[in-house]
Amino acid sequence: MDIKPIEEAYGIKVRDIQSIKNVLRVETDCGAKCIKRAHMSPGFFLFIYSAVNHLKEKGYEGVIPYSRTVDGRICIPDEKHIYYMVDWIEARECRFKKEEDLKKAIKAAAELHRASVGYVPPEGSRPRIFYNKWVEKCENKSMELKEFGKAIEDKEYTDDFDETFASHLPYYLQQSEDSAKMIAESPYEEISEKSMQSGEFCHHDMANHNFLISEEGSIYLIDFDYCIMDTRLHDITSLIIRNMRYGVWDIEKAYFILNEYDRIYSIEPKDLEVIKALITFPQDFWQVGLQYYTEKQPWTMDYFLMRLNRIVNDRDIRDKFLKEFYEL
Repeated sequence: MDIKPIEEAYGIKVRDIQSIKNVLRVETDCGAKCIKRAHMSPGFFLFIYSAVNHLKEKGYEGVIPYSRTVDGRICIPDEKHIYYMVDWIEARECRFKKEEDLKKAIKAAAELHRASVGYVPPEGSRPRIFYNKWVEKCENKSMELKEFGKAIEDKEYTDDFDETFASHLPYYLQQSEDSAKMIAESPYEEISEKSMQSGEFCHHDMANHNFLISEEGSIYLIDFDYCIMDTRLHDITSLIIRNMRYGVWDIEKAYFILNEYDRIYSIEPKDLEVIKALITFPQDFWQVGLQYYTEKQPWTMDYFLMRLNRIVNDRDIRDKFLKEFYEL
């Protein structure tokens, strides 16, 4: 990244640069800043920018507003990317395994969803709209799972990943089809329509590293690059799943998340019915198949097998969890 145009655009003087994950931490004459290059259109970034500003205007303190350039632009675009800047917050990543951290994260998510109500995308923005699309998406992913199976059948020689994936495919394919059926039979359409009318949106990346806790104990939700217009139930389900996985499918922890969220923003029985339907979908199994057969990620066979085996090794305890979760 050429830092000179950034300096000129934002009217800053960079004194030091550190690369941290996928962002730059820069020390400037105006304090510490975070600069990121993102692969998105200016129209989509306008949606993100306005959504974050909406939250701030509604009194939600857990976001870091984007900086404007000297001439008032919200980002710096080139042919493939946009560049944006926010203040750098000295903080640590949230640890979901620590109960107090998890409580803060749940509260932050619930308050974000409540503050999102009333949002209207500005003219010229290009939001990603997911309302009423879950059944279609589940059905499309089921078709992709079948295509992965066909790709294995068409191979002259199969590898270890192919054989493991194929042996578990019928089971997970059935779950994906069950999920689509459950969503279609749930109050999802009614809830999604209500969310659309209210302007509700989701962060759409409830990973622990996107919740930052400052030394003073304040919590911030960062990285809205995947933000979507959709019912909050998408984020709630994601938050539950991200606290399960890999040997940890704990019904008590799932109940804890739902109960803590409900304290801030009520979850109705019909909401829970939709969450049950969505959580049934075997997202991790589909994802690793997509990465191997479609995206062809440049990872080693050992890494792919490690990812796949962590998923299939959870099959029995995940099944037990789902049976208990359906009874909530």
